[in-house]
Amino acid sequence: MPARDEILTRLRTALQRPELRFPPPETRRLTADERMTVGRAEGDRWALARRFGEELAALHGTYEIVETVAEARMAAIGRLQAWLAEELAARHTERPEQPGDRAVVIWAAEELPIDGLTPALADLEFQLIEPQNLHDPDERTRVRHARAGITGVDAAFAATGTVVLGAGSHKSRAASLTPFRHLLLVPISRIYPSAEAWMAKMRQDGTLTDFLRESRNVALVSGPSKSADLEGILTMGVHGPKIVHAVIFDDIEAMIRGY
Repeated sequence: MPARDEILTRLRTALQRPELRFPPPETRRLTADERMTVGRAEGDRWALARRFGEELAALHGTYEIVETVAEARMAAIGRLQAWLAEELAARHTERPEQPGDRAVVIWAAEELPIDGLTPALADLEFQLIEPQNLHDPDERTRVRHARAGITGVDAAFAATGTVVLGAGSHKSRAASLTPFRHLLLVPISRIYPSAEAWMAKMRQDGTLTDFLRESRNVALVSGPSKSADLEGILTMGVHGPKIVHAVIFDDIEAMIRGY
């Protein structure tokens, strides 16, 4: 008797379930068109946007959906101002604002999907930090004290509420990793039904290999940072942001009009 059959026979005998099925010796390989996960999402772009938001909320994140780029810009600004107000109100002191309260770690303007956001934030006296060299102690100190981070997304998956963040020279991973709060800017054009759908589209366009090679680091982020101990007690924000909020907006019309 071959060694494999002997091992399986021993397992069946130990479990007292001789009818128990085991994988065949030569399992059939899945094709690129076959699903490899249970989760799936269907519908038009608005249905996918709502599904993404619902899945993110199930992961302890929050979201809002707006119709235009201009509304998304105002929503992002309003969210940062609300977070700042929450910080100040929680301190109960006469001069609650501290250095770093207005510091925001952010991707470079050309990498954000909302035009005009960075100058608008600068006008409101937010201190925008675009990390270039985290080996520099001074830059690490600035980043460490920032309470919020802003990024776009390279892709978002409606079925799981997950976003893809590819780090690069103008897309620092510190923006999504070190701050207490993370603001995601999610254009509807970048929401895919699933990870498989995104990878299939990238392969079809011939861009998947380039994306992986050009990214220093690729992170798949599903809601706030979470960690659990042996008793299953969940703690938020241990290894990353405790609060994640997504501004989901329709950029299709703006793309068609060329702005």
